[in-house]
Amino acid sequence: MNLFTTLIKDPFYIRLIGAALVLFIFIIAKRILSKLVIKFLSKIQFKQKRLDIVLFDCLQKPFNYLFLFTGIYMALAISPFIYYQTPSEQSFILGELTIPISIISKATLTKYYSVIIIGIITWAIYDLEHIYEQLFSNFNMRVALIDNTLFIRYMARIIRFITVTIGVMLILITLVPNLSTIITGVGIGGAAVAIISKDSIANIFSGMILLLDKPFVIGDWVELGTIEGIVEDISFRSTRIRTFTQGLVVIPNATIGNANITNWSRMSKRRVKFDLGVAYATSTTQLKTCITKIKNYLETHPDIEADTSLVAFENFGDYALNIQIIYYVLKTDYPSYLAIKEVVNLELIAICDSLDISIAFPTQTLMIEGQNIQSK
Repeated sequence: MNLFTTLIKDPFYIRLIGAALVLFIFIIAKRILSKLVIKFLSKIQFKQKRLDIVLFDCLQKPFNYLFLFTGIYMALAISPFIYYQTPSEQSFILGELTIPISIISKATLTKYYSVIIIGIITWAIYDLEHIYEQLFSNFNMRVALIDNTLFIRYMARIIRFITVTIGVMLILITLVPNLSTIITGVGIGGAAVAIISKDSIANIFSGMILLLDKPFVIGDWVELGTIEGIVEDISFRSTRIRTFTQGLVVIPNATIGNANITNWSRMSKRRVKFDLGVAYATSTTQLKTCITKIKNYLETHPDIEADTSLVAFENFGDYALNIQIIYYVLKTDYPSYLAIKEVVNLELIAICDSLDISIAFPTQTLMIEGQNIQSK
């Protein structure tokens, strides 16, 4: 009884026991409190079950830490280890070393608690960008005429970057009070420009223009100068292209914004152009019949665009009569394009064989003592 009386009369023990009880209550209740808050927010903001799940996943851990550190802060605030104006006279004596019990001021504790809360709120807002991305993606699918998924994803990254930047600046202002005067003088925009280099800003805005203008999207086959390959990603600073030799090329967005872009994936058809050389021994009748048959074949082919094929006797070559052939293949993927070219070429050989026309190859004619000797 004397011990109990001593404890309840001593302010040191009263504050210590109270701090332990507060911390215990918050540790036990933090999961329940976080679930209740998230459930309340989900009912107000969202009607879709899937968004409720995403909201819970985004906020569960930040809210757990929020209640945990709030409990620690409140426990320390009423504990004997915190002083409000002057440190307590009570102390521990270890040998010749005297350690005061009240070692941290309330102002210092509040400052570090504020830093932790800013960090947790920044973390929660950062994770909530998943909600923004999903909401706008769903809206885009319902009303937009074109796919803006990549642009929405890019904007979500920018919002995350801004969120982290503001969070870091608020933490610095809290830890370094004089920093607020500097930021007030130059403005938040000026501070951001001072932190981010000119090239980085140019790359970010170029990336936004690329996503709005849509010269290419992820998965397209593009050619940028000497670089040719498949687009793998478009980020803040750069675009990643996987070349056909499987090398990964990272190009700054500002460079792409000033370059000529050839998007081969946007082809609606592929042109084929070449000369078919037949031997000089071919007669005029054979040549005309051959041209007519080739035209008819190309016009009736299901994978070749109709009314755009051109077949004509173009010129007299060094060793052949050249028939120029131009047509457009409707299938743009390379395997199908190559297969159709093969079928057409085999048919051209068959047409020439049916008319007894020889396909020319390089020859020379030598004049020796008035006799013509043909050397092949």
